[in-house]
Amino acid sequence: MKKIKIGLWVILLLLVGLFFYQNKDFFMVKQSISYGLPFFKEHHAPDLPIAILFLFSFLIGLLGTYFFSLSDRFKAKKTIKNLNAAVTSHLEEISALRKEVETLRGGSTTTHTDAKETAAGST
Repeated sequence: MKKIKIGLWVILLLLVGLFFYQNKDFFMVKQSISYGLPFFKEHHAPDLPIAILFLFSFLIGLLGTYFFSLSDRFKAKKTIKNLNAAVTSHLEEISALRKEVETLRGGSTTTHTDAKETAAGST
């Protein structure tokens, strides 16, 4: 499965590279962007190739999605930590109950799972 994922990523990157190569003339044209707010002076960015502007927009979107998903990841880590603590406490409780059952049986050294393994092995 890992090799398939790598292969698909390579194919995707090749297609994106082919797209940029075939449209090289468009992406290398220099363009200036102006931006301004109603109460402030209008600003003009320096002339940059459109490819740089595309890359900049992509990176801004990538950072935006990273920061928007950050809280969800923290919540998931907290939930996983709580669930692992619950599992640990349940396993400790199970082992304590097994010891109690052994003492009630009269100190027998075989447990319920050992008896099942012995019965399964003899058939």
